[in-house]
Amino acid sequence: MKKSKWFVIAVAAIVVSALVIPVSVIGAESVLDEIKKRGVIKIGTVLQFPPQMYRDKQGQPAGYDVELMKMLADDMKVKLEVVDMEFDGLIPALLSNKLDMISCGLVNTPERALSLEFTDGYVPYRQLVVVPINSKAKTVADLNQKGMKITALLGSTAENIAKRKFPNATVVGFKQQEAMMEVTSGRADAHVAEEYLCMPLVANNPTKVKVLNPEEPFSAEWGTYAVRPGDYRFLQYLNNWIRYYRVRGILDAMYADIILPTFFETSK
Repeated sequence: MKKSKWFVIAVAAIVVSALVIPVSVIGAESVLDEIKKRGVIKIGTVLQFPPQMYRDKQGQPAGYDVELMKMLADDMKVKLEVVDMEFDGLIPALLSNKLDMISCGLVNTPERALSLEFTDGYVPYRQLVVVPINSKAKTVADLNQKGMKITALLGSTAENIAKRKFPNATVVGFKQQEAMMEVTSGRADAHVAEEYLCMPLVANNPTKVKVLNPEEPFSAEWGTYAVRPGDYRFLQYLNNWIRYYRVRGILDAMYADIILPTFFETSK
């Protein structure tokens, strides 16, 4: 009986301890609380990728991501501060508390997940390959040769995909516009990027470049929001927010209105 009594007490102590730990975690202040107290949400992005995120003719932030940022700030009843910076500065800025979250369609990769938390996807991506109009490559496999130069955005999912798909070629990372110019000028044999970037590039340069794999994209992925690790309350809020607007068809409708029409649009 004594052994049974002490066993019951020990089990009860373990259960109580297990219950206490989550309470302390829940009690910790979330970035969500900080944002509400501050009255401003600071969202980092790169305003260089129309139509997803860019500056309009008046120099104001615009695009699919920016419209979603405005909706998020309105729902939280706070002001929006769009923090425009270079792509490679986003993650360090988030981890050093200079941003509350990142909104530039980051794809959740195992490497990035070591230092960040990612939400559900809010923007779909398909990776395509753009080649010079006179390229001898008939298939994607034709580019996987020594001497071939493939460009992509430095540090992006597209760059990682290019390295994986073309191990025998030379993959070079640039800023986005520079990466595109390499292929339109003929200095590169191919450029890997998201569909929404490739299609306008071809539309604006029909005599210089073409899409090599329009019917066979490399991958179908989702861009996500990124927040600092461990803040599950803010992460859950953002996931709930994304799901709320997705099931109501709002995200699909906004994508169709803002991004799809630009696929064949020229800047001329």
